[in-house]
Amino acid sequence: MKFSIKSAVLSAVVTSLVLPNVAFATNGAWLIGFGAKSRAMGGTGVADNRGGLAAAYNPATMIDSGNRFDLGADIFMPPRKIKHESTTLGFTEEESNNNIFLIPNMGGTYEWNNKITIGFAFIGAGLQTEYNQSPNSDSCKRVQANQVPGYENTACPPTVFNAGGTPGVGLGGPEAGVELMQMQILPSIAYKINKQHAVGATFVMAASYFRAEGLEAFQDLGFASGTGNMTSGSWDSSYGAGVRFGWLGKFAKDDKLRFGVNYSSRVYMQKLDAYRNLFAEQGGFDIPESYAAGVAFDFTPKITATFDVQRINWSKVKSIGNPGPNAADPNNLFPLCPAGTDTTPCLLGGDKGLGFGWTDQTIYKIGANWDINDKWSARAGWNYGKSPINPDQVLFNMLAPATPEHHLTLGVGYELSETFVIDGSFVYAFSNAISGPTAFPVGGTVGAPGSTNASIDMTQLSIGGALGIRF
Repeated sequence: MKFSIKSAVLSAVVTSLVLPNVAFATNGAWLIGFGAKSRAMGGTGVADNRGGLAAAYNPATMIDSGNRFDLGADIFMPPRKIKHESTTLGFTEEESNNNIFLIPNMGGTYEWNNKITIGFAFIGAGLQTEYNQSPNSDSCKRVQANQVPGYENTACPPTVFNAGGTPGVGLGGPEAGVELMQMQILPSIAYKINKQHAVGATFVMAASYFRAEGLEAFQDLGFASGTGNMTSGSWDSSYGAGVRFGWLGKFAKDDKLRFGVNYSSRVYMQKLDAYRNLFAEQGGFDIPESYAAGVAFDFTPKITATFDVQRINWSKVKSIGNPGPNAADPNNLFPLCPAGTDTTPCLLGGDKGLGFGWTDQTIYKIGANWDINDKWSARAGWNYGKSPINPDQVLFNMLAPATPEHHLTLGVGYELSETFVIDGSFVYAFSNAISGPTAFPVGGTVGAPGSTNASIDMTQLSIGGALGIRF
């Protein structure tokens, strides 16, 4: 199975992607939705999705999609910034480089007969951060200009990722950060039980590509379980598989009320061997389990409202959910290995290794579609999910600042002909800063409860478009 999955994933990547799809989604590390129509409606789609990307939400909804193929992309702009003040690590306040990304997606459905529809979707997710940590960094220039109280006599402080060394030399390169690309191919089938009910199933094939650079400080500080295999700057890949199941039910006159349910299993991935001393369980980084329920209601033949609730179990993947260094007690850095016990399993790469400390996330999505006339449609929505990052986890999450919670979405659709339709979407994720303590506070001692010495922040702007082809 390993080799067949790998061949299929690589084939799809080569034929469908010609530009990077690294981004930073903000339902955690996931996009709020897939396809321009759904993204314009808050990312909803579990109970009402008649497009080519139906398999990405609920394979059972493919039963209403007909024969079609959708191809689209989003221009994604997620500026990120961090701030950290520490006696041990110095002062850093930087914005991440590279704030424009292209994220493609595609999918299709085909009516095999009056009972069965088959289809697929190709979707992506991921994150990217890249901070300067050279003598030319913004933080270094501010300190040299005596603009940071408390650091006036520091020629050029080390950054949070380059502790104890000269910036840009030795313990880390001129840049520090991570890149993660996750892609899933979702071959799916839907079966119409009767006029009211349909079920669907998906076999998930996934690929992850990851690299990290400039994180040598974590090894120097004694966090790592071994030397090397933590921050080489080279790409490593892993492949895996999972399953999805869905149900769609139609009720009331003219099927105006629809309910949907989708379950996505954990996608079990191969370990990232080149980073076995960075991620828990010797390089483990699975795609977490999730489940969702949705409802759609046609107020009139032209106006439809949708509402979805989704739950993502980030905490069940140890490399994501395990807590980072203990901000409440610098002398007891490993929360899962209390003082007086063997801390080896809690080092980076260990079975209880340090992680990002993400909690499970519940996401609420609401959307509306108004068919203005036979050609034009207008759409709007809202998406909210409390950030999975707690304030005491900001240190490691400088590499993964999934802070936005509220997303405003808008869009339009236009029927070019009976064969072609185009859709556009606009998503704005409001800025949300998370501030908290780290294990390396100012003065070397933990401050009073509620004190902070670090913050992470991100906002997002996304403009997307898609072409739908009916056949």
